[in-house]
Amino acid sequence: MEKRKLGNSGLEVTVIGFGAWGIGGAPFWDSEGDQESARAVKTAFDKGINFFDTAPVYGFGRSERLIAKALKGKRDQVVLATKLGLRWDKESLSAIRRDSSAKSIRFEIGESLKRLETDYVDLYQVHWPDPVVPFQETMEELMKLKEEKKILHIGLSNFSRVQMEEAVRYGEVVSLQSKYNFLERDLEKEDIPFCLEKNIGIIPYSPLASGLLTGKYGKSTKFKDWRGKGMMGNFSGQIFERNVEIVEGLKEIASRYGKKAHHLAINWLLNQKGITTAIVGVKNAGQVSDNLQSIGWEISADDINKMAKLWKKK
Repeated sequence: MEKRKLGNSGLEVTVIGFGAWGIGGAPFWDSEGDQESARAVKTAFDKGINFFDTAPVYGFGRSERLIAKALKGKRDQVVLATKLGLRWDKESLSAIRRDSSAKSIRFEIGESLKRLETDYVDLYQVHWPDPVVPFQETMEELMKLKEEKKILHIGLSNFSRVQMEEAVRYGEVVSLQSKYNFLERDLEKEDIPFCLEKNIGIIPYSPLASGLLTGKYGKSTKFKDWRGKGMMGNFSGQIFERNVEIVEGLKEIASRYGKKAHHLAINWLLNQKGITTAIVGVKNAGQVSDNLQSIGWEISADDINKMAKLWKKK
């Protein structure tokens, strides 16, 4: 599988990354059980994926523990990425809070290293900007962890251009992980140009727009999970209906390659400027194999133009 260098880190990561949010289960997703989750991780490794992205808050530690168990004995063959800055007092969605203070970071890295059963993390990412703690405090503590070799590289997640500009004043940042897909493209305005200028690798998450780009949903679909609670406009009202129409157009284009809409969407994403690897969330081994159909082929210039016309319908 194709690998790309992540920013100026020297890390070589596969263009498809394993997104371990789903296997964490509650409070965000329904998992398919530890056995199937572990099988998904092992299948990803066996098929050549070397980049595994998780976070402590995914299942309140469950995702990190599953990654460690499934990849036992393979540590030197994979790139492990986890995150910091989301803490909880009890295991509920309402109890999650942001804390990127030096004290919290020091505690969190210790817990993550235990759960991941490793001495170091390849990429340690600030999960969300902390509105209270100065970026200087956060970055200086992360640089200390780097000196101690508990982490090899620092990444940011969900940071705006302005926030990145400040953060890089106090430490070396090699990557930005943010939401980016065919339907949600705010990253193109300011963030991608900044990352290209600073040689910061871009790691898009939610490449399938939380399932919208799979083509599974119609205009009448009702969501029972967090997607149906009005938290995201993409899943309600006229925006949702328009997105469904766009995906129908993608299905038609994808069919000419013997592919599905989500294969087309991931392929498109991987060919955008600055993109290093796409974090594709999966919950079972079948999804891993299916997502790999997104690579190894090219979209024609004519179809790229047709996709651009579909996008203008938003």
